[in-house]
Amino acid sequence: MNDITIKSLNQNLEAEDKSSDIVSTNTLSDFKNKYDELVHTIPDGLVLLKDEKIKYANKNFADMLGFTIGELTELSLKEVIAPGDIDKVLERSKKRLRGEEVPKQYEIDLINKNKTKIIRVSVSVGVIGSGTEKFQFVIVKDLSDKIEIESRFTRELQLQQYFMDYLPDSIYFKDLDSRFIKANKATLIKMGLSSFEELIGKTDFDIFRDEHAQFAKRDEEEIINNRTSVINKIEKEIWQDGKITWASTTKIPLIDEDNNVYGTFGITRDITDLKKAEIIKEALFKISSAVTSHIKISKLFEFIHQTISELMRAENFYIAMYHQETDRVSFPYWVDEVDPQPEEQKAERGLTEYVLRTGCAQLINQELDMKLRKAGETSLLGEPTKIWLGVPLKVEGKTIGVIVVQDYNDPLTYGEEEKEILTYISEQIALAIDKKYNEEKIIQYSEELKELNASKDKFFSIIAHDLKSPFHGLLGLTRMIVEEYDSMTESEVRLYLQTIKESTESTYKLIENLLEWSRLESGKMKYNPALQNMFMIVEDTRILLSQNARMKNINLRNKLSHQSFVYGDDTMLQSLVQNLISNAIKFTPVGGNIEISENKHEEYIEYIVSDNGVGIRDKDIEKLFRIDINFSTKGTQHEKGTGLGLALCKEIVNIHGGKITVQSKIGEGTKIIFTLNKPNNN
Repeated sequence: MNDITIKSLNQNLEAEDKSSDIVSTNTLSDFKNKYDELVHTIPDGLVLLKDEKIKYANKNFADMLGFTIGELTELSLKEVIAPGDIDKVLERSKKRLRGEEVPKQYEIDLINKNKTKIIRVSVSVGVIGSGTEKFQFVIVKDLSDKIEIESRFTRELQLQQYFMDYLPDSIYFKDLDSRFIKANKATLIKMGLSSFEELIGKTDFDIFRDEHAQFAKRDEEEIINNRTSVINKIEKEIWQDGKITWASTTKIPLIDEDNNVYGTFGITRDITDLKKAEIIKEALFKISSAVTSHIKISKLFEFIHQTISELMRAENFYIAMYHQETDRVSFPYWVDEVDPQPEEQKAERGLTEYVLRTGCAQLINQELDMKLRKAGETSLLGEPTKIWLGVPLKVEGKTIGVIVVQDYNDPLTYGEEEKEILTYISEQIALAIDKKYNEEKIIQYSEELKELNASKDKFFSIIAHDLKSPFHGLLGLTRMIVEEYDSMTESEVRLYLQTIKESTESTYKLIENLLEWSRLESGKMKYNPALQNMFMIVEDTRILLSQNARMKNINLRNKLSHQSFVYGDDTMLQSLVQNLISNAIKFTPVGGNIEISENKHEEYIEYIVSDNGVGIRDKDIEKLFRIDINFSTKGTQHEKGTGLGLALCKEIVNIHGGKITVQSKIGEGTKIIFTLNKPNNN
């Protein structure tokens, strides 16, 4: 029953008042009878009040409080109202009857017959009648079911919020554009945010690097477009600052009451510790497997770097090796954003050497770096970093090197966790590197032994053949002269003697080179370095060989500066220059040019012996310096070679700490280039 019904009742009673000055008891009785049939069909409680006493109530109201209708009509209003609401209800009743404005609808608490139960109800109150015969007509709606539903809903919301707030997994909701619209506390903590406002409206591209954000975006588009789900997907999360975490993610579509997808729901569990343990185990297995493979040491270093990159940030990474016999440090593997790769150097006071000295892993931030420098433990080498982590590589307790990661920008990139991880895998890395180095040494020793055997074979071959053959020729010629001298003309004798002279000179040069090479190989030729002027050495050699050059009309020029000083052995350098110039004369045609020039560098001088001779084929260049390969060709006038000259030159240059190379083109000429150290570099 609503306000219209109450108004209708009021109009009917007023009409009856006009036909009678006093509303009698019969009028009330007629009213009851008239509307009994109507009110019994209404599910709400109906009450008629006069002077704060219940004059009428329907069965629904009686049942609501546990009374009979007869019992209710003998009660006053305050006997059915809970104590806390009596004063409020009676005050409003009086004001209403006086015509004052009071709420027509409000909620109150009633009390049942046994005074054991409070019943929350909503009441709608109207006034009917006039004069002294005014009644208050009340519609009473039991709110117990509504309150129970609301209470249950509230409890469910509380449970949901509890679930959201205290579950350690990240829970989040996104709209159709993959923007966050709701998330739990764990999500905020994981993302380093202090409030939900900081997250709402953002996407993964605001939090992670594109690599991970793009994968997440594609997954969510697939979920929205095809109403599919992603269940326990393992994801590598790369954050904006480069930090790497691992997660197991489940995502499903959000569907409204009209069966439309309006976003996605996701739960992400952090599995970084589990994944790191798995990666470490896998990394150790890979490293141990790599040792048994045939990859070179350089590839092993790259593999180690790649493996560590899966465990932590490693944009700046290097491996340093310590050579105890020389107290030097080399850096065979170096990847760095700022500093170039250092050359092998004497062990100094850098952080790398600090780890070598202490034999312990070191995590060094800027503050500790300054303390170590002030204490004289270290000195600054290269660009300073925000955080530096170095771990010794040990084999049987002996430190053979250091493995290092560093960050120039973020001091929080590495901590104790990364230090423990790197220390844990360093033993396996050290064993792998040591084993691979030993393998390569064995290969190197095998090659050296092979070359030594070849050198020995070459040595005996020269003795057995190259020395024997000229003497056979000499014996034949001398016998012919002795036996046929009387029948020979003077020109024939002169020709034979010239041939004997050339053969003797060639054999002498062969023996000279052979003995010198043998002394170098056996170590019997002592290296006695001193200040040498290469201009004078070249000039002496030019004068010595000028006759050979004139015989072929070759222009032989010494273009060195008069102050071309190097640090070396006089005898060896003379032999080096003589062999190179003799070789150039041999392969330069009549009327050709040979010149000796230089390029000065900060620590060494580069010397070039160039000619415009016949040139050398590319495939033959590598044979020139090898004693184990019998490679010798005749000159432009069929001059014979020993096959030892350039091999001897290489030995001499190596002893002086230099390098020797060849540049040549067929028909254009050859350049022999070698380097010697300046005096201040020794």
